[in-house]
Order: sequence, then structure tokens, then C-alpha cells
Amino acid sequence: MKAIIWPVYIDSKKTKHEGRKISIEHSVSSPKIREIFKAAAKLGLNPETEKNKSYPRAWWEISGRVIVDKTMAKNQILIKISNIIKASRSK
Repeated sequence: MKAIIWPVYIDSKKTKHEGRKISIEHSVSSPKIREIFKAAAKLGLNPETEKNKSYPRAWWEISGRVIVDKTMAKNQILIKISNIIKASRSK
């Protein structure tokens, strides 16, 4: 099974209403597709990138998305990816 990860899901600058799926403490500021891809690869989720896609609630912004293997609950995947991005940014 696959899971789609839009950058808005882990973006601390977005509200839950705008599409953020995890809490502010776990989210990161303006995540990039490349960062999500690298984090998902580190977790062994076999990521694929689709760059010219727009999140349906913000159809005018081309943000791209990452498709990963769903090996655990989607929320857990998002939190783990967000934590890896935070760790890589703090280096």
C-alpha cells in the first residue's frame, strides 16, 4: 500500500484547516520535497517524487508530493519524516 505525503502535512506555518496533519511541536517550517524524499529514503519507504502536483486545497501552488510505501500509520510516517528533517537542519 502507498501513502501520499504533501509538504503541507508537516509544515508548521500551516494550520490544521489548511492541511497540516501533525502537531506544531512535530512539524517543520516550509519543508521541501527534496527533504521529504531524503527522510523517507532514510526510513526505507521507497519514495517517489511527483514535482508538478498541487495540493487540492491550494490548487494554485505547485508544491509537489512524495509517494511512499505505507509500512506504519500515516501519522507515524509524518512524525518520523519531520524529525529526520529537523535533525538534518540542525547540523
